[in-house]
Amino acid sequence: MSMTPEQQRSIDELVAQINVDNVLQVAALLRRQADQMERALVKADRELRVEPLGADPVSRDAAESFRPKIRRILDLHWAHCEEVRSAVEALRRCAFDYGFTDTDLDASFRRLTGE
Repeated sequence: MSMTPEQQRSIDELVAQINVDNVLQVAALLRRQADQMERALVKADRELRVEPLGADPVSRDAAESFRPKIRRILDLHWAHCEEVRSAVEALRRCAFDYGFTDTDLDASFRRLTGE
């Protein structure tokens, strides 16, 4: 995903607040948030359908006009989910710089989620 300068600045500001004592916890929290968002969006993509309420032209036109609006809303939320995933990846790199490993990151996530 290509990010806007504003999105990149937001991630940079997040990373600037991270230290060796909180990087694993923050990464785990954001990963959990992204996972929850993704599950909700997959469900919405699958279940959210707008069908005409009747066979009349107005009902058909109304349903047709709502579909692109709903798609734009979902696309916006998908983009936000990807931005959160990008933040998690930035925190992962930061954790590596502090000497942590993928095993440490996964263990922190499992502690948070109870998995």
